[in-house]
Amino acid sequence: MKKAVESGKGSSTTSHASVNGMRRELMRLPNSHQTDSSNQYAARDNDDFILSESDRQTLLIKRQDEELDELSESVRRIGGVGLTIHDELTAQEKILDELGSEMDSTTNRLDFVQKKVAMVMKKASAKGQIMMILGLLALFIFLFILVFFT
Repeated sequence: MKKAVESGKGSSTTSHASVNGMRRELMRLPNSHQTDSSNQYAARDNDDFILSESDRQTLLIKRQDEELDELSESVRRIGGVGLTIHDELTAQEKILDELGSEMDSTTNRLDFVQKKVAMVMKKASAKGQIMMILGLLALFIFLFILVFFT
C-alpha cells in the first residue's frame, strides 16, 4: 500500500509537470531552459516596438488634433458668413417692405389722378380736349428746352 501511495505521488508530480509544460506551450511562455540573452533581446524588441507604436499613435493624435482645429476654424468662419448673410437678408427684407408700401401709396395717388383727369375729360368738350392737349404739349416743349438748353 505504501508503494501505491508513493507511486501515486510520483505520477502526480509528473502529471503536474506535464500540465505546466502544456500551459507554457499554450501561452507561449518561455521555457525555463531558454537562455536569458534571448529573453533580453525579445524584451528589448518588444519595448522598442511598443515605444515606436506609442510614438506613432501620439503623432497620429497630434495630426488629428490639428485637423480638428482647422475644421473648427472653418466652421467658425462659415458660421460668421451665415450670420452676415442673415443680417443682410433681414435688411433687404425691410427695404422691400418699405418699397412695397411706397408702391401701394404711389398706386393709390396715380389712381386718384387718373380719376380726376377722366372727370375733367368728361366735362370738357372735344374742342376743349384738343386745346388741353395742345397746351400740355406746349408746356412739355417749354420744359424740355428749359432743362436741356440751359
